[in-house]
Amino acid sequence: MLKQIAFAAVLIQVAAFSALITETVLFASTATQAANVQYSEPAAITEEECAQATGLNIPRQCLEGVEATESVTTIVLTTKE
Repeated sequence: MLKQIAFAAVLIQVAAFSALITETVLFASTATQAANVQYSEPAAITEEECAQATGLNIPRQCLEGVEATESVTTIVLTTKE
């Protein structure tokens, strides 16, 4: 009885190990390809497209050459008495 339980445990371990090896061999190339995906933006973006871009949809090419500047706005409120 004990031999049969031990033999069943060994068979389960061999089956699990074989499944892991099979998964690694079959899906390793797919995972590597998915990890190496490089996103690229369109090569040519016109000034009109940059002018129309708003919010989070501004392409990287539109941001090149734009420098952050410090701007101060003063608002004066006058009232008649």
